[in-house]
Amino acid sequence: MRDFNVLFTCCGMHVSERIENLRNNEDGVNVKVFACNSNPDNLPYGLDAEGCFVVPPIHHPDYIDVIVGICKENDIDVIIPNVTLELQFMADHREDFERHGIKVSIASSEAIKISNNKLHLYERYSSLMPPTIATTSFHDLLSFDVSIPNDHRLCVKLTDHCGGNGFAILDDEKARDMTMFNRYGENRYVSYDEMEEVMRNLDKSILVQEYIDGTDYSISALADNGEVKHMVGYIGHTMSFGAIEYGEIQNNYYAEIRVRDICRDLKLDGNVCFDFRIDKDCKVYLLEINPRVNASLPFVAKAGINMLYLRCKQLLGHSIDGSYPIKERLRMKKYHESKYFY
Repeated sequence: MRDFNVLFTCCGMHVSERIENLRNNEDGVNVKVFACNSNPDNLPYGLDAEGCFVVPPIHHPDYIDVIVGICKENDIDVIIPNVTLELQFMADHREDFERHGIKVSIASSEAIKISNNKLHLYERYSSLMPPTIATTSFHDLLSFDVSIPNDHRLCVKLTDHCGGNGFAILDDEKARDMTMFNRYGENRYVSYDEMEEVMRNLDKSILVQEYIDGTDYSISALADNGEVKHMVGYIGHTMSFGAIEYGEIQNNYYAEIRVRDICRDLKLDGNVCFDFRIDKDCKVYLLEINPRVNASLPFVAKAGINMLYLRCKQLLGHSIDGSYPIKERLRMKKYHESKYFY
């Protein structure tokens, strides 16, 4: 296995441990990591990236030329997209990079159109998900509300954003409780009155979904053209901005079956994260799929399998078969520290 270079695009707050995962790999390979973002404040200065670059926004006409230029200048072998909003663009333009010998860690455009959009995902897998409607009408929301059990709540979601933003739970009492505003580990709450006002100005449908009280559960998977090569599941005891702050490695047979079936059906490739909700009766509900690297991959690496590094090996033509013992019940809690730089 030769040394190689990686470029993270649209990198943000979770990139530090990802850099560490690539550098501290099982093969002792020297991996140089570079980062870019259109917002200089999001770049990982002081976090040991080999280089940081400010680039145009992703839909700027010069974006591809700028990224290709960075890749050529720094001998980049693999590009790893980091955020939901860039995935469809990167999939559609994969050939613009690969004609220069640059691999892009991305699933097919067809798979992303379904897995990366909550509405399309529900249309395909409604039997696995909580009851959901797509609408711009507050009247539809109220009618849907009547159809779910009295002791259940609704949540609202944007169709093309990850769970960390564009999400709120409808709850009049908690929406007006100032002690809940921006509380660590709490989801955002919105009142029915506020939601009515929001929906007056919608220019596209949002998802209204039955909110499942229960446990957050995710599986990070590494797939090869629909075949799951490796996967690790974990509970999210505490969540913040859609990412696990306090978690525990734990397998769930029923969630694993769904992951294998969906990967096969969509022919997903590369790093994929599946988010579920498990209710008090242990029923597993699929919430969303993120066909990209996710914030908990460093947790998975500590549990025994460095999926980010294995994905790079896969793209560079090496086998990723093999058995990796997983540390069941390993727990993780994030402690945020400051970095100082010029």
